[in-house]
Amino acid sequence: MKTAAIIENEIKVEHDVRSDVNREFLTFDVPRGWDDVKPLTNKILLFDDKRFTFSGWCSDTNKCFFTKPLYFEPAFAKILNN
Repeated sequence: MKTAAIIENEIKVEHDVRSDVNREFLTFDVPRGWDDVKPLTNKILLFDDKRFTFSGWCSDTNKCFFTKPLYFEPAFAKILNN
């Protein structure tokens, strides 16, 4: 029998580039609605070495959206534990 392992801290996303609004988007399912979204609102998602910030969610479709500017990387700081 073959086995598979769950990769921690990884989720399936859809990536979309919108040059008309100069943004890239990540979209993913949040089946439990706000209960899934709330812990993500102050997080940064890393995708292809690019950082995306929370943009919003749609309660009708239970989709969550993260975005980043298309042509530059915004500044971020890392929180260090004492």
